[in-house]
Amino acid sequence: MLPRDRAQRPRAKGLRTFLVLALVSLVLILGANLAPVVALRALLGSVARSASEPIAGVGEGVASMAAGFSDAQRLAEELTTVAADRDRYAAEVARVTSLEREVAELQAVLDLRASTAFETVAVQVLARDFSLARRVVVIDGGAAAGVGVGDVVIGAGGTLVGRVITVSQNSAEVRLITDPEFSVTAEVASTGAIGILHGRGASALVLQDVAAGWDVPVGAEVTTSGIELSSSIRSIFPRGLSIGRVIAVTSLESSVLQTADIQPILNTETARVLLVIVNYDGGLPIPSAAP
Repeated sequence: MLPRDRAQRPRAKGLRTFLVLALVSLVLILGANLAPVVALRALLGSVARSASEPIAGVGEGVASMAAGFSDAQRLAEELTTVAADRDRYAAEVARVTSLEREVAELQAVLDLRASTAFETVAVQVLARDFSLARRVVVIDGGAAAGVGVGDVVIGAGGTLVGRVITVSQNSAEVRLITDPEFSVTAEVASTGAIGILHGRGASALVLQDVAAGWDVPVGAEVTTSGIELSSSIRSIFPRGLSIGRVIAVTSLESSVLQTADIQPILNTETARVLLVIVNYDGGLPIPSAAP
């Protein structure tokens, strides 16, 4: 009898559970509007909401994080695009600025060519050879254009740029006034003080051997002196070419000479359009080979 009782116990228990649930359902149906039932439903709903709200919050947080990652990726892409546009616009501005500078420089040189009494050839700088002891540029005009060794090179505003030192058929080398080997007799335009001007590479030009009794005002313009005794005996540089302005003067009480630092008016090391004077013959005449 014991085995049969054990088998019947689960059935009896399940039946009792079913009857209890059925009774509860019947009570809820019949007393749906009763205050205790309403309170019970509210309690059960509150418990259900309390259990579901954290889960909903986690879902919303995950969705918010996903949206944040998406926005960050979109912003990164936009930033990359903006940076590329900025670089492109900057390059375009630099190119336009360079072109404007070149046009202005060319116009200034053409104005000079129209006003100068010298015969000139317009040239452009092809290359630059700069070091501590050298300031030389290569121009695109050579023997074919009438350029010769010794020709004087000028720039915008009638400024002295340098002198041709070597020539090929279609190009030439010009030693700039900033080259340490360059020298020219120069004078302070406002007072007539004369000295020898030398280049010093990247440093300012220097006007040396100026008599101590001469006035050399800071800010005064310095030009080529262009001493001319006759048509065949004259300076190798024409008179009155602008060179620079005095920025400092050094004079010792015990010295009979003074020295001045000169800042070039034209930046000869960046100038791109120049004029070569091809009809000026300066310097001492070459002695005749005949006895």
